[in-house]
Amino acid sequence: MVFSFFKKKKEPQQLKNRVEFCMTNLSLGAADAYDVLVERSDIEIEESGCTSHCEICEQGIFAIVNGEIVTADDAETLVKAIDQEIIQNPLY
Repeated sequence: MVFSFFKKKKEPQQLKNRVEFCMTNLSLGAADAYDVLVERSDIEIEESGCTSHCEICEQGIFAIVNGEIVTADDAETLVKAIDQEIIQNPLY
């Protein structure tokens, strides 16, 4: 007979697409995209002090979507690019 010492959760947790923002890049214009995405329930937002992508950060705004870097010239375009990345490479 096999059994587990760990209590299993009754409700399965929904997987969410992960979007990571660099704090410095938020101050450079990505904050508007952050404000739009933080309201969505299908996305888990993470803020990092530094993502070690300084060369990309210097050139424009960006986010890391499920491990992939997404860049744009403005916040509205960044949100569209993030949505496109999630459609092309969903987490689940």
